[in-house]
Amino acid sequence: MKKAFCTGTLAVSLLLGAARAADLFLNTDTATGFLLSGSVWTRYWLMAPVVILAWLAGLYVPRKQPCGLRPGAGVWMSGVNFVFVPLAFCSELYGFLTVLNVLFGTPEQAGRHQTAERILLGQLADVTRAALFVVFGVWCLLVFFENRAREKRGGWMLYLGVAGSAAFYLHTVVRFVEQPASLYRILPAVEIFSALAALLFVTALLRALYLPGGVGTAPALSRCGLLAFFFCTCLALPQAVWQGMNGVDTPVSFPLAITLGCTGLLGAACARNIARRG
Repeated sequence: MKKAFCTGTLAVSLLLGAARAADLFLNTDTATGFLLSGSVWTRYWLMAPVVILAWLAGLYVPRKQPCGLRPGAGVWMSGVNFVFVPLAFCSELYGFLTVLNVLFGTPEQAGRHQTAERILLGQLADVTRAALFVVFGVWCLLVFFENRAREKRGGWMLYLGVAGSAAFYLHTVVRFVEQPASLYRILPAVEIFSALAALLFVTALLRALYLPGGVGTAPALSRCGLLAFFFCTCLALPQAVWQGMNGVDTPVSFPLAITLGCTGLLGAACARNIARRG
C-alpha cells in the first residue's frame, strides 16, 4: 500500500506540475503575474491532493521501519546517491555566482522604496545564504563519496550538514520577508511553499542519516521528500523557467531554482527507496 501511495503521489505531482506549467505559459500575465482567467483559489485547492497523498504515503510507512540509507539496512543509499552530484554542483554554482555578483557586480542604487541600509542588509543576506549553500554543496559531495567508499567519515559530517542546512532556513526566512503578502499572487506563494518544503525535507534527511534509530524517521522522510518533489521540482522549477523566459523580475535566481529542483528529486528518490522496503 505504501508503494502505491508513493507512486501515486509522484504521478499526481508530475501531472499537476505540467498543468501548472501550461497555466503559466498560456494563462498568466507576464507584467503582473496574475491569472488571465480562472480562480486563484482553484489553483490552491489543486495543491491539496498531493499534500493529502504525501501524508497518506507517510502514514502507511511503519514508524519503526529503517530508512534504508545507511549500513544498518545493508545498503548505502541505494537509488539515492546519484542525485547528490547534480545537487552539489548546483549548490556550489549558485553560491559562487551570487558571491561574485554581490562583490563585483553593478551596485544597486537606493531609490524611492529602497534605502542604502536596506540594500546593504539584503546583500548581506544574499552573501550569507550563498556561502551556506556552498557549505551544503560540499556536504552533498562528501556524502556521495562516503556512500561510494562505503565508509563513514566521522561525526563532524553531522555538523557540516547542519551548517549547510541553515541555507534552507535562511532562504525560507528571506522568502517570507521579501515576498508580497497576498494570496492572490500565486508566483510568490509557490516560492514560499517550495522554500518551506525544501527546509522540512533537508531537516528530515539529516535526522535519517545521523539519528536513524528514532521512531517515525522513515515516515517523516517519505512525507517531506514527496512534498519537496511537488513544490520544488514540479511547481517552482517550471515557474523559474517561465519567469526567466519572460523577463519577470524575481528574487529567486535560476541557479537557486535548479538547486531546489534537485533537492526535490532527492526527496522523491528517498521516498521511493523507503516505499520499496518492507
